[in-house]
Amino acid sequence: MAVFLHRFLVVRATVWSDWLTNSFFRVRAAPAAAEKLSQLPPETQERLRQMIQEITELADLTPTNTGRTWVASGAPQLLTLQLGRVCVRYLISQDTRTLSVEHVILLEADEDPLVRSA
Repeated sequence: MAVFLHRFLVVRATVWSDWLTNSFFRVRAAPAAAEKLSQLPPETQERLRQMIQEITELADLTPTNTGRTWVASGAPQLLTLQLGRVCVRYLISQDTRTLSVEHVILLEADEDPLVRSA
């Protein structure tokens, strides 16, 4: 019975490496970020997954920017999603329709997330 339950729990675990959302955005997580995300409590993982899917739905509603932008060429700016003491750094590519989770930072209880430097 324990082997069956173990297999069931492994199959039901949240996959953080690559999935397709309802808005047809692909969500990919860097290996280190996926590992940190998989170590979070299941409730936190589920809420982060919902929040990321909501972000992709909003990105899907936003028209692609075909004009010039003020951001200089180079590395794209990372965006931040925070849930409690979990800080997720990600970027969105409209061209490839991908949201990439790059970093997951677990803040200490006494850290103020607004003061933390990037």
